[in-house]
Amino acid sequence: MAEKRLKVGVIGTGGIAQAQHLPHWQELASEGRVELVGVCDVLPERAQEVAAKFGAKHVFANYSKMLRNGGFDIIDVCTQNRLHCPVTVAALEAGANVLVEKPIAMTAREAQRMVDAAKKAHRKLMVAQHMRFETENEKLKEVVDSGQLGKIYVANTCLLRRRGIPGWGKFHIKRESLGGPLIDIGVHMIDLVVWLMGSPKPVAASGKVYRMFGDRADLFNAAWGADYPRAEFDVEDYATGFVRFEDDITLTVEVSWAANIPEDRLSLTVLGDKAGISKSPLGVYGYENNSLTSTRFDWIPKEGAHRKEIRHFADCVQKKLPVRVRPAESLRIQKIIDAIYESSKKNKEVAIK
Repeated sequence: MAEKRLKVGVIGTGGIAQAQHLPHWQELASEGRVELVGVCDVLPERAQEVAAKFGAKHVFANYSKMLRNGGFDIIDVCTQNRLHCPVTVAALEAGANVLVEKPIAMTAREAQRMVDAAKKAHRKLMVAQHMRFETENEKLKEVVDSGQLGKIYVANTCLLRRRGIPGWGKFHIKRESLGGPLIDIGVHMIDLVVWLMGSPKPVAASGKVYRMFGDRADLFNAAWGADYPRAEFDVEDYATGFVRFEDDITLTVEVSWAANIPEDRLSLTVLGDKAGISKSPLGVYGYENNSLTSTRFDWIPKEGAHRKEIRHFADCVQKKLPVRVRPAESLRIQKIIDAIYESSKKNKEVAIK
């Protein structure tokens, strides 16, 4: 028996939707697996253009009206952070399964509302943490799950841009996004490394966030391809954190949009008492027979992570499978982010419940 074609709606038709979501829903539509019923945006002209480009049947300027008229199986939320919670809760209450862009919400309280709404509606909720779907990271997860690392006790993750403040959207405005690189790119790195660690439960965090460059009139940011009004910038441009988990596991985090470093830097390590993994260079590092060992992954097949993410969520809805990015895990990541921001304000460690 042929699988039911899923009715899909996309709310928010900005850059992330057009570049990384809609092309893959369009591909699934061409395969007969989904029907792109509608798109919604507060900018009607943009929504009309996007609908024409990707083959959506209907255009809406109000997400509440869209949900009342839809009967959607899946709603893909690609709005700014401020709207993640209200749009997701409304979609779940309307009977849709929801894929929502990262971060899950502005705060853990909002995230909890979303998790509770999904449970009450008996619908799937997944945050679009696409780094879990990158083939290199899947290989590292395979290594960890095999037990090769032994007892995991510490991890580190770092994503630093020399100059890379987003010059599009509303990333730099606190009322729209809550924060800067910690909640923007930090959420990716924290989610990835905690997933690789086996998703231990966080118990406390400390950290500090800084605004050193983002609101300066003389900041050079053109290398990132776009600019933004300096007077609007009211979030951090650098963040560092230390997280403690159950079983004496610890994590250090460092992220920036702007830092005086030689070049952009991305690194990730997870250490165990038998071996450790690294993302840069990609491999497994340990010891055997009184010698040090290295296993380097010099080539791994490439496949677009966003494409895999979209197809995974469609599979989970059609085949009633568990999602890779579980809502409870995303809630914990948001609690870590909340705790680092709170710690920065109070200058002390903050407990995570």
